[in-house]
Amino acid sequence: MKNSIFREVSLERLSSPEQLDQMMSVTSPRAWFALIGISAILLTAILWGIFGSIPYKTNGEGILIKSEGVYNITHTKGGKIIDISIEAGDTVRKGDIIARIEQSELVEQIVDLEKQLKQIKNFNIDMFDGYTEKPSPALSQLYELARSIREAKSAVEINRAEYNGVRLQLEQAKLNVTTQEQDVGRLAVLLEHGAIARVEFEAASANLEQSKLQAKALEASIAELNTGESAALHSAKLEQAQLTVKLLEEQLSEAKQINEIQLEEQILKLKRELEFGSNIVATEDGRVLEVKMRKGGLIQPGMELIGVEREGKTIRDIEVELYVPAEDGKQISPGMEAQISPTIVKKEEYGFMLGRVISVSEFPATSQGMMTTLGSQELVSRLSKGSAPIEVRIELITDSNTISGYKWSSPNGPPITIDSGTLCDGTITVSSQPPIRMVIPKVRKFVMGY
Repeated sequence: MKNSIFREVSLERLSSPEQLDQMMSVTSPRAWFALIGISAILLTAILWGIFGSIPYKTNGEGILIKSEGVYNITHTKGGKIIDISIEAGDTVRKGDIIARIEQSELVEQIVDLEKQLKQIKNFNIDMFDGYTEKPSPALSQLYELARSIREAKSAVEINRAEYNGVRLQLEQAKLNVTTQEQDVGRLAVLLEHGAIARVEFEAASANLEQSKLQAKALEASIAELNTGESAALHSAKLEQAQLTVKLLEEQLSEAKQINEIQLEEQILKLKRELEFGSNIVATEDGRVLEVKMRKGGLIQPGMELIGVEREGKTIRDIEVELYVPAEDGKQISPGMEAQISPTIVKKEEYGFMLGRVISVSEFPATSQGMMTTLGSQELVSRLSKGSAPIEVRIELITDSNTISGYKWSSPNGPPITIDSGTLCDGTITVSSQPPIRMVIPKVRKFVMGY
C-alpha cells in the first residue's frame, strides 16, 4: 500500500458509489444561449434566402406636372414684339392677350385703302383733273368715266348750238346787208357830186350783193333745218347725246358705290387680320412656365413663344414625368411601384412619395417630344442629359391625411404642398428575386468552375 501513487482518500472516493446520481457538467448555460441564438440567426438567414426577395431598381430624373401636361403658344405671323403682358408664374385665361406683334405692313395697307376710299367718296367729274399723283385702279376707272361724261356733254352742247349758230349767223348777215345798203346809198350821193370815184362805189355795191347772197343761203339752211326730216334727225342726235351722258353718269355712280363697298370690305378684312396678327392669345387656361420671347425681339411664324401648364376643371392631379436611361427603360412596365423624391423635400427626414407606373414610351423620347411635354428647352437639356431617354409617366397615390395630399413613406410627409413644376428624382422597382438565386450561380462557379 505504501508503494501506491494515489492517495488513500482518493481511492476510497473512487471505490465508493455514493455520488453516482449527480450529472456531469459539460457546458455552461451561457454557452447554450449563444448556441440557440446562432442557430436562430442561421435559420432566419436560410428562410430569408429562400422566401425573401431583393428588389432591382432603376433611377431617373423628372418633374411633377399636371396630368394634361403643358402646351406651347405659337403664332401664325412673324414680326417684332412690341409688348409682353405676362411673365413666368402668371395665370392666364383662354382668350387673354399676352403679347403684341408689330404689323407695319398691314397698317400701311389699311392707311392706303382708307385714303383711296376717301378719294372715291369725294370724287366728282369737276375735280378729277386736279389729281397729280398716280391714281389707284379704282380711281382710274372713275377718271375714264368722268372723261367720257365730259365728252358726251360737249356733244350735247354742240348739237344744241348747231341750230342756234345758223340763226345767229343769219341775223348777223341781215345786219351786214342793212349796214352795207346804207353805205351804198351814201356813196351814190357822193358819186353824183363827184366826191368819189366810181370804182369805190362799184366795190361797195359788190360787197352788198355778196352779203345778200350769204343771207339768202343762211335762210335756206334754216328752212332746211325746220323741215320735218332735218328736225327729227337733229332731235335724235340730241337725245342720243343726252342718253349717253345719263348712262355714263349712272355708270360712274355705280362704279363709285361698288368701289366703296369693295374698299370697305378690304379694310374690314385687313383690320381683322391686323387684330388677329397683332395679338398673341392664350388658347387655354393655365400657368405660364416659360416666356421664350423678349420685347423688341423678332419672331418667325410658328415659333414657340410661351410654355403654359394647363389648368381647369378637366385637369386631374399632379403626375410625374420621369426620364430614365434607354437601357433601363425597357425593363419598366405599367403597374410597377415608384418612389418619388421632390428636390424641395429632405428625403432622409420625410421619406419619399409613393406612386405607380401608368405608361412607358415605346421609343426613346426626342428633344421635340420632350419640348412639347415640358415646354422648356432648359428642362429638356437637363433631363435628357444629351441622350434619348425613355419617358415614364407615374401616378402619385393620394392621401387626404397629409398636407400635400399624397401618400409618403413617412406617416405624415412634409408640412408643405407639392406643386407642379417641382423637379424630382425617381426610383422604380423593376424586379425582385430570392437571395438564394444570387448565391447558387456563384457556388456553382466556385465548385464546378463555370
